[in-house]
Amino acid sequence: MAGVINWDLTNQQAAKFMKIVGLKENPRALIKDIGMGKQQLVEIAKALAKDVKLLILDEPTSSLNESDAKKLLDLLIEFKNEHGITSILISHKLNEIEYCADRITIIRDGKSIETLDKSVDEITEPRIIKGMVGREMTSRFPERKRIGRGDIAFEIRDWTVYHPLYAEKKVVDDVSLTIHHGEVVGVAGLIGAGRTELSMSVFGRSYGQKISGTVLIDGKPVRLLNIPQAIQHGLSYVTEDRKGNGLVTSNSIKHNITLSRIEFVSKRGIIDQDLEGIRAREQKEQLDIKAPTVEQLVENLSGGNQQKVLLGKCIFAKPDILLMDEPTRGVDVGAKYEIYQIINQLASEGKAVLMISSELPELLGMCDRIYVMNESKMIAEFSRENATQEAIMGCILQASKGEISA
Repeated sequence: MAGVINWDLTNQQAAKFMKIVGLKENPRALIKDIGMGKQQLVEIAKALAKDVKLLILDEPTSSLNESDAKKLLDLLIEFKNEHGITSILISHKLNEIEYCADRITIIRDGKSIETLDKSVDEITEPRIIKGMVGREMTSRFPERKRIGRGDIAFEIRDWTVYHPLYAEKKVVDDVSLTIHHGEVVGVAGLIGAGRTELSMSVFGRSYGQKISGTVLIDGKPVRLLNIPQAIQHGLSYVTEDRKGNGLVTSNSIKHNITLSRIEFVSKRGIIDQDLEGIRAREQKEQLDIKAPTVEQLVENLSGGNQQKVLLGKCIFAKPDILLMDEPTRGVDVGAKYEIYQIINQLASEGKAVLMISSELPELLGMCDRIYVMNESKMIAEFSRENATQEAIMGCILQASKGEISA
């Protein structure tokens, strides 16, 4: 009958393209109910379903771990060789560009700096970085003056979270971890490991249901039943989805920064406009947010400066514990370095920082310890000295095969 959708056929077609990009979700699942990384893969599958000849991908691997990112890049190479599909890949991950691109155009401040041809030019990461930031960078990660590790600032014991819709599905399974004052602790894992679900559920139970376990701050158990309670107890959360959950992009830098603790710039519910401007300018200068004034709309800022506004918003709340989920997602190498400096400064002030990242080099370069999650469980912990990409990925692969358990 005309106008009737054949759902079986539609699901089969969707499943076909989902399989190509490595998605194992039910085709009927709602986008809002899957993580950012999986949403990214759905976008790519959607593009492939249109029988394209030119595929433009803007930061397609920003929420993917290295193994999944490599699969995607290999897919682009396969499309080129077997189907004649041309791809334009926009990315801040230099190793990915170097791996799969035939030609590389470097853009800075809205202008093309140079185009490198792999068949002619010698292409190295230092050369690309120099073009991107306009100077030599001797190190990708700033040195941090390490203070003596303080007492345990934040601890989670036996934390379990169930999916908000599928009541029988555990997304965090009996997880425990600790963070000391002045320490940056990383969490590594594949897409779907439960890292974002862990941080969001701890931050005022903003994700999940049937949550159980204990949160301790400075050794004392606390109940964080909602986001205001989490903020009052000194927690702050940097979301991986700055546009969807972190910022009001149609508002100014000023309003976004002070939004986390509006009581700091108001009396009896009335905002002191002068005080709000002063506090926002302080954060702008401290974080080197590149904008003419704090009245600038966030939507008109670059990705790196939007991310700094998000950090400014979280820092303005005066937290002692920062939960950072992909804090450098979608920003260039220069902005990353500045964000790393901010994280180091926070740690040097005695703050406790939990850093979730899909980029293992980032975790290895920034963290004092690294936990590893796989399939909702915490499966390993590495010290800074013992952590390597090979050790972490080997641990994940063993756990996936059932050779090790939490």
